[in-house]
Amino acid sequence: MAANKLFIKPKFKTECGFTLLEVLVAVVILGSTLAVLLGAVNRNLVLASNSKNLSIARMLAQDKISEVELAGYPENKNEEGEFEDFPGFKWYLSVSPLDISSLETDIKIVKLLITWDNDQKDFEITFAMADY
Repeated sequence: MAANKLFIKPKFKTECGFTLLEVLVAVVILGSTLAVLLGAVNRNLVLASNSKNLSIARMLAQDKISEVELAGYPENKNEEGEFEDFPGFKWYLSVSPLDISSLETDIKIVKLLITWDNDQKDFEITFAMADY
């Protein structure tokens, strides 16, 4: 009977802890999750920067249009310049006549282009202006 007690296997394991495989699987899952989250954060930062620059470009376009309206629209002119308060932002203004002989009014096509990031990104406004 004593010999039978030596060969009886315990019903429950008494060893506690994780195996190396379980730890490796957990590290892979954690690493993958962190990579996805960091990618999302990076994309969010890029989109926020683009949104900020686009908002600045719209504000600068409104200011430039107001400035041109107050000074009067030039005839057949192309102008360009940089915004002193916003380095890296440039503007290009084009005013050209639109010849419609049936109208007794002079119509000008005004194009304003605001660029930034070394002319890689832009915001353009085009409209017609009638002189009465």
